[in-house]
Amino acid sequence: MRLFQWAAATLLAAAAAAGAAQADTFSFSNFNTTPGLTLAGNATTTGSPKVLRVVGANFDEAGAAYNTNAFTLGSSDTFSTQFQFQMSGGGGINPADGFTFVVAANPTGLGGEGFGLGYAGVANSVAVEFDTFYNGPGSVANNGGGANNDDIDGANNPSSNHVAIDTNGILTNTDLTDVYGVASCGFTNGTPAESSNQTPGCLSNGDVWTANISYNGSQLTVALFDPAKGAAFVALDSVDIDLASLLGTDQAFVGFTASTGAGFQNTDILNWSFANTTQLAGIPGGAPEPATWGLMITGFGLAGAMLRRRRVAALTT
Repeated sequence: MRLFQWAAATLLAAAAAAGAAQADTFSFSNFNTTPGLTLAGNATTTGSPKVLRVVGANFDEAGAAYNTNAFTLGSSDTFSTQFQFQMSGGGGINPADGFTFVVAANPTGLGGEGFGLGYAGVANSVAVEFDTFYNGPGSVANNGGGANNDDIDGANNPSSNHVAIDTNGILTNTDLTDVYGVASCGFTNGTPAESSNQTPGCLSNGDVWTANISYNGSQLTVALFDPAKGAAFVALDSVDIDLASLLGTDQAFVGFTASTGAGFQNTDILNWSFANTTQLAGIPGGAPEPATWGLMITGFGLAGAMLRRRRVAALTT
């Protein structure tokens, strides 16, 4: 009995010490419960198990979801995140418009619908956009979002399937990259029956994608995996960016924004993990199977699990 008590006390002490070092780590294996999340606009949870539906397959929606508790993001601080997403049920003029992963100084920022991606107008922020609709050169995003030229180095690049970096609520499309080199993913003649968006490598093809985003203190890397392609794709590789300077604070919130307009689709986040280290960087062997995902969640350590239990207990007592 004494040996058991000693072992238990040692384990709890180690977990408490580790918990202090991992206070900025969280994970959602699904969204059946959403402690620690702030939803805005059309964002909701749905299904069984529940997913985070940032926007639904309806015209003219905008939604956002942020973690409620800020994490420290000072000069040279790091983070990494992994999530699985699915964009499906496209309709209207084309599957649209896409979503962003956003790091912001405020946990309530919600921008414009349409090609605003729910992000246009969100100040003091940096976003990675996953865009499924080409708006044409010179478009101006809703709610003062600024120019959305979809250009690379000034050369017009019509793309309905790209990843890019946006800052301070302006869809600048910095370092725009066609996902898997596929630039066109829409309804060929304006109808789902003649669709090209179900092509492997198209963000809007309805597959369950895995995304990894990591920041090493000065550079941002984004990797994607579509199971239909069978290999990961590095969309952004070590892009220089000073997050703390752009946010104007060392307290940051992370989350997702999305939108629809004359075209629409369900934009779902199936699961999500975040750490204030680079421990989640990379997609080893491609997208994790459900069992592997569970092990990955467990891999955050006992301290992370205890932290989540404490947060749930605090919300239910």
